[in-house]
Amino acid sequence: MLRYFLDGFSGPSGGFMWAITGVLAFAIAVLVDRVWMILVRCRFDEKGVRGAISRGDGAAAVQAAGRSPIATVLQAGLDAAGPDAAWDAMSAEVASLDARVRKRVGYLATIGNLSTMMGLLGNVIGIIIAFGSLGDASAEARAVHLSEGIATAMSATAYGLVVAIPALAAHAWLEQQARTFLAAVEAAAGSLVAKLREKI
Repeated sequence: MLRYFLDGFSGPSGGFMWAITGVLAFAIAVLVDRVWMILVRCRFDEKGVRGAISRGDGAAAVQAAGRSPIATVLQAGLDAAGPDAAWDAMSAEVASLDARVRKRVGYLATIGNLSTMMGLLGNVIGIIIAFGSLGDASAEARAVHLSEGIATAMSATAYGLVVAIPALAAHAWLEQQARTFLAAVEAAAGSLVAKLREKI
C-alpha cells in the first residue's frame, strides 16, 4: 500500500499528490496554532473565577482568570459604570474574543473538502493519462501499464481522503472546544452582571 502512495508522487497524478501534501502541511500548522490558542492560551481556573464572582470579588475573578482572554472580558465589565453598561462592554469583548478563538478553524473544513476534490481530480486525470499511454503497445504491456497507471491514480484519491478525514475531525473537535470555552466566558460574564445588579 505504501509503495503505491510513494509511486503516486511520480505517477500521472503526482502533481495532485504534492498539492495535497502542501494542503496537509497547512492543516497541521492551523491545528497546532488553534490547539495552542484554545487549549493553552485560553485555559483558566473556571472554579476560581466563579467562586470569586459569587463572593462579589471581581478583582479576584480577574486574577483567577490569569492570562486567559476571559480576564479582559471581566475587566471590561468591572470598568463599566453600572450593570447594563457592564453587560454591553463584556458582550463587545466576547464578540471580539469569539473571532479570535475561531480564527482559521474554518480552514480545516475547507482543507477537508479541497483535499478530497484534489484527490478525485488527480484520480481522473491519472486514469486518462494511463489509458492514453496504451497506444500501440502489446496486450501484455497494456495490462501492465493499465494496472500501474490505475493504481497510482487511485492513490491520489486515497491520499486526499487520508488528509480530509483527520482535517474534518479536527475541525469538529476544535469547534466544540471553542464553543465550550465561549460558553464558560458568557456564563462568567452573566454571573458578574448579576452580582453587580445585587449591589445596586
